Amino acid sequence: MNPLPYRKPRPFLVVYQGASPFFHRLQARVAAARLPLFPYPLELQDPFQALSCLRLLDFAGLALEEALPPPEGVRLEAEAERAGRVDLLLPYAGGVLGQHTEGLALERFLSRNYPGARALWLGPLRPHLAPALRPLGQVSVAAESFAEGDAFLARLPKGVRGYVVLRREEAQALALRSDLLIHAGGRLPLELLQPFHHLLALIPLDPRLGERVEGAHGPEALLDLRVEVVLEGLGF
Repeated sequence: MNPLPYRKPRPFLVVYQGASPFFHRLQARVAAARLPLFPYPLELQDPFQALSCLRLLDFAGLALEEALPPPEGVRLEAEAERAGRVDLLLPYAGGVLGQHTEGLALERFLSRNYPGARALWLGPLRPHLAPALRPLGQVSVAAESFAEGDAFLARLPKGVRGYVVLRREEAQALALRSDLLIHAGGRLPLELLQPFHHLLALIPLDPRLGERVEGAHGPEALLDLRVEVVLEGLGF
């Protein structure tokens, strides 16, 4: 077996606020695969302050725990441009490249597990994640207002846009026609859950909710995929 080509170990900044499950998963993956990276956690109010150090100190890149609107002068990958957010910044000869790995991870998860499924989004809308729902067959939303829900769906291709519902009775009727429920936070009415549903929770999942549906996924599934996407962006 031919040995892997030598690559100079490089530090990799991870900017976060408070506890960071993403950093710990990334660190574990790097250690298990013996990658030439040194993930370095850093707490900064303005993470883009570190951009000027990337090339100067030969950092492999900068990852953000939470995606933010990109600063000026950053070239954006397609997903980051659609989302209007970045959470991975990589130095290159001409400047800095921005990616939106959270969106890429969600899109990859849906492509692998629920291509063409009918989905209902429940809880606070996250417009920057709307473009990542493209693998689904139809996306509907339970929103606070029609304008808010319509603006969310407008970020999707026309063929994927479903319905906007405002009342609980409407959401319950639409849930009966959905395969996948995406819970983004807040109270999840139990009457929406059916034994044939699959549930994707973007917040920590109450195990009791998983018992009411056919299949349930918590944010850990997306974190693992996000680590995968970040390492791919770094060339591993």
